[in-house]
Amino acid sequence: MAAPSALVLTCEECGEVPHRVLSGRVAGTDAVVFQGTVKCSQCGRVRTVTIREDRPVDVSVIVSEDARSERGSIEFDPKELVSVGDRIDYEGRRIEITAIEVGERRVPASKAGNVRTLWAKRMDRVRVKFSVNKGNRTVSHELDAAPDEEFEVGDIVDLGRERAVIHSIRIEGGSLRRGSARAEDIVRMYGKLVRERTSY
Repeated sequence: MAAPSALVLTCEECGEVPHRVLSGRVAGTDAVVFQGTVKCSQCGRVRTVTIREDRPVDVSVIVSEDARSERGSIEFDPKELVSVGDRIDYEGRRIEITAIEVGERRVPASKAGNVRTLWAKRMDRVRVKFSVNKGNRTVSHELDAAPDEEFEVGDIVDLGRERAVIHSIRIEGGSLRRGSARAEDIVRMYGKLVRERTSY
């Protein structure tokens, strides 16, 4: 393993600041051990250091999106605490941990080194359910949105060849007849078709 070009270390003169690596090597099997000479980027002090860090572990993760699931892995420091509800980056996407398996049990939190599998859901896109009244029938649609995108009562939503106006938004704990809600908080929206007028 190649030596890093810089490390954040505690300097006796300046505190915790980046240090430039002048020379050194990385070794170790159970842990990553760096031995070398570093220079403080703040005051210029040069010294020899030996730093030992636990080798990262690959933790299995199952990410669900709609009805699909994909299996992969995420690298963690073995002592890092992971908890249900944590939001982390995974392959360029934002995911939220929904369950943690340690052995045969599911736990609310654990050190990464003890985790067998993480269960997560994709958070960078959400599907918003939208029931639209079309005369004597109601048709269900799904809108793809960013979690923090806001929908407001009275907004006109494009549904391809049709458009609909939102007349209520159901969220956990009640319904909104006015105001707005973020996509990730919406249980379902209700609306009616907008009749387009054609002028000749």
